[in-house]
Amino acid sequence: MANLPHLKVKKRIISLFLIFFLLIIILGLRLFWIQVISSEKYQEKALDQRLRQLKVEPKRGIIYDRNGRQLAISASSETLVAIPNEIEEPEKTARKLAQVLSIDYDYVYERITRRASAVYIKRKLDETLAQQVRQFDLKGITFTEESKRYYPKDNLASHLLGFAGIDSQGLDGLELSYDKYLRGIPGKIQSERDARGESIPDGIREYVPPQNGYNVYLTIDEVIQYIIERELDRAVEEFNISGGTIIVMNPKTGEIMAMANRPDYNPNDFANYPQKYWRNRAISDIYEPGSTFKIITTASALEDGVVNENDVFVDPGYIKVSDRRINCWKAGGHGRQTFADVVKNSCNVGFVQVGMRLGKESFYNYINSFGFGSETSIKLPGEAKGLLYDFDSIGPVELATMSFGHGISVTPIQLITAVSAVANNGMLLRPRFVKEIRNADDELVEEFQAVPIRQVVSEETAQRTLKLLERVVAEGTGISAAIEGYRIGGKTGTAEHYGAQIYDSSFIGILPIDDPQMVILTVLYDLKGFPYYASQTAAPIFRNVAQDILRYLEIPPQIIPKEGEEEKRNITVPDVEGLTVIEAERILRKNKFDVKLIGGSDKVVKQIPLAGADILEGSTVLLFTEQAQGIEKKYYVAVPDLSGLTGEKAANLLAELGLILVPSGEGVIIKQDIEPGERVPGGSKISVILKEDG
Repeated sequence: MANLPHLKVKKRIISLFLIFFLLIIILGLRLFWIQVISSEKYQEKALDQRLRQLKVEPKRGIIYDRNGRQLAISASSETLVAIPNEIEEPEKTARKLAQVLSIDYDYVYERITRRASAVYIKRKLDETLAQQVRQFDLKGITFTEESKRYYPKDNLASHLLGFAGIDSQGLDGLELSYDKYLRGIPGKIQSERDARGESIPDGIREYVPPQNGYNVYLTIDEVIQYIIERELDRAVEEFNISGGTIIVMNPKTGEIMAMANRPDYNPNDFANYPQKYWRNRAISDIYEPGSTFKIITTASALEDGVVNENDVFVDPGYIKVSDRRINCWKAGGHGRQTFADVVKNSCNVGFVQVGMRLGKESFYNYINSFGFGSETSIKLPGEAKGLLYDFDSIGPVELATMSFGHGISVTPIQLITAVSAVANNGMLLRPRFVKEIRNADDELVEEFQAVPIRQVVSEETAQRTLKLLERVVAEGTGISAAIEGYRIGGKTGTAEHYGAQIYDSSFIGILPIDDPQMVILTVLYDLKGFPYYASQTAAPIFRNVAQDILRYLEIPPQIIPKEGEEEKRNITVPDVEGLTVIEAERILRKNKFDVKLIGGSDKVVKQIPLAGADILEGSTVLLFTEQAQGIEKKYYVAVPDLSGLTGEKAANLLAELGLILVPSGEGVIIKQDIEPGERVPGGSKISVILKEDG
């Protein structure tokens, strides 16, 4: 029993020894882990404690116009940096900096007392402020060089260029879309410091130079950009509008030569403008194109073969579709006219009948093929798709209004791209802003070529459409856009906002029409009061823009040839009902008529115009076969106003339209059983009452 205390002491010693031994093993394992397995990790941490690293920002690439003029550059600027370990009097330092920089004292103090090797105080100072800070000679306060984005032309092309942020990152426009090319790769500076933060004379020093961004060359021409912006400013002053858009496009390449909107902003000071001013309305906003869309209807109808330049239409001033009465813009209508005249006069009633002939399926397919309802992939942020009726919701009224550009909404870039396809022999191209990209040594990195999307209409159809558009400017609603000595084609458009007397007016022109080198779209938004018609507003703006561009590009005036075509004569339509399709077509083409076959069987059961009608040679005769039953509704015609005509004149007019006169009495017509503007099938009988004068 006397040995028990001794045993207890011995056990305690053994236990302590075991614990001590285990601790040695744990410490050894930990040391092995640190020194061997994780040596690289802790070596990096040790270096981090001794090494101070500052990022060296690369210079953002320059944006040039197509001729090498600078539109966006990066200038050197100084950024104020604090090194907290070196600051001896933080309160005094913070007070002086806050006073000079006009920033909050607490903000400065918090930053300069952080546990960090270096912190930014204020970035990209102007030279005056930087010099004032230097005069204080504050310990622990230094500068590093950064690049600051600068737009030497201020507001010019602001919606196109966009802007860059404090970290030289693209935030909008081409600055954002091409940021991966422009931004470059940052470099760094490393220096070794001791425990007090002092530089070690023979310590590690490393400089990794930045890689500057690539330079981007645009398709934009600075001079043309200036011209369109000047004219937009004039339009804002002259007309009561909320803003406007002008785009100039090369239809053969898809290159955008200029694009501008109003209101605009200065990207050097973008934060001080309302964000709505940053919006690029040319690609992001939709509007009703109005009659400019008739270019699409015209090309589609000619391509589909449902209409011919010489086909006759009658406009009594309105047309009835279902329960809707659709008026022509001209009071009393345009009367009898060929399709060429329908285009020249921008006749809504005529275009409604053409749209009905196309039918919703064909028309909808053409609209989609021209690119409406989808993005153009122009590589700018915020592009809208436009607004189309859902196919299943298109009824007769919707089809009728779409034919003259109402009930459909487009972006300006969509419309000019589609019309440029007509100017480019029917080939739709992707619009683009960038010509090429080069590195800092001026070596070519990437070159951009024209990107064909699809052949929308044939070359023949495109040329026929251009000839019709030339008459619009030479003789029709677009005459105020004409420029002496130049052949120009184009179309006006005026669309009223629903439920308000506010209008969007537009004009789109192609020139020179025989060898299109540019398409110019002018859109003026929210006109209130007179004048608001496009012929009085947008068309003259187009003319001013086109005149100056023609001079600048040194495109010489053309000698416009006088029309030397033989005057077309009226020919009586032969009776081909009951004949085979082959025989009927042979007879009609022999008599210099165009032919459109409706249905797929062999026998002609109906023709429009009817046999015996006197119509212009080259006009289209529609042949319906047995399989075409019900399709003839597409070709219903508007009944003309026959009042005051003699029986002979009325009969000839109706025969041209495929209708039959049933007269009663003699003299001039005083009454008709079917009202003007009603749409009726070809072959319908129109009963009239005639009465002698007096």
